Amino acid sequence: MNRQQKRTAGWLAVVVCVVLLQPLSKRVSLDRLVLGINPPTPWTRILARSNQDKELAVTGVTGVIVGAILGGFREVAASMLWMKSDELWDKGKGAELDCLWTMRLTTLLDPHWLEPWRITSWHLAYNLFVETEDPVLKAKFLQMGVDSLKEGVSWNPDRYDLYFELGWTYFDKVRDYEEAAKWLQASIQFPHPEYIDRLIAHAYERLPDMPKALDWYDYCLKRNPTDGTAQGATITIRERYLPAWRLMEEGKYDAAVASIDKWLLVEPNSTLGLHMKGLIYERAGNLEKALEAWKLAADTSALNAHAQAKVVELSRKLGKPAADVAQYLFLQKNASRSMKVDLPKDDKLK
Repeated sequence: MNRQQKRTAGWLAVVVCVVLLQPLSKRVSLDRLVLGINPPTPWTRILARSNQDKELAVTGVTGVIVGAILGGFREVAASMLWMKSDELWDKGKGAELDCLWTMRLTTLLDPHWLEPWRITSWHLAYNLFVETEDPVLKAKFLQMGVDSLKEGVSWNPDRYDLYFELGWTYFDKVRDYEEAAKWLQASIQFPHPEYIDRLIAHAYERLPDMPKALDWYDYCLKRNPTDGTAQGATITIRERYLPAWRLMEEGKYDAAVASIDKWLLVEPNSTLGLHMKGLIYERAGNLEKALEAWKLAADTSALNAHAQAKVVELSRKLGKPAADVAQYLFLQKNASRSMKVDLPKDDKLK
């Protein structure tokens, strides 16, 4: 079979697929109308956006894909683009921007397909983040990963998946535990795996907010009395951290620090213990000692971006120089410009 015959056969295969998928496409359109789901981004708007802000380079779009889009078969076009991104990965080009834009375009063509949102944001926040040594570029990729998930949530507000992915990114990569807890709590309004409930408790532990962490571990035990992780965490919080927390709430800061120090003698590099100590000194107004505690926590783990951010924050308050944490500062700077999404109300602990 010569080249022209292969091309003709390929086009015939596309036409057959289009004809066979037409009933499915009509059904999807009807479901979106009945359920009130937003229509996907118009192709003309995608092109205009690409030309205006250069954030989306429309690459990997062949004539066949354009034909599918213009023919109203966006899901088919999205699948083709997704296969194109797989092809780029197989060729070792996964870290190149062409692959990213192909993945990103897939999310715009079929925004109710969850897998492209998950993988695109993961590619940004994890893969591309580590592919560069430039801290500003790292921060930009991380912010793009976060914003991509927020956009995905806005298209799919009735599923736990993308709320969870966003909460996990804040927990694991950004180390913003307050934001992590917020998005993880949004995810559990829908059917979800039970480990997400424990992750909310973990987030509050690391802030730290021990009463809230304990509430969530108690909630986990109510759902599943055999949850060994929640049982162990509940015992640890009540034994090690809750007494110090109560002393801090009573304004007995020296006693609270002494209570935490008792456990730090046993485990000097305890993340939770050092975070608690830093918080106690902050509540006491002793920012010098608080900075010392948070700096120790940051130095103990290079991945403790939460402690690093506290070091930057307290150093600035005290007028001291501090090495800025690029990813934190970028996210903080752009928080007001990031996409906002209305979250479901949380009634779990009421």
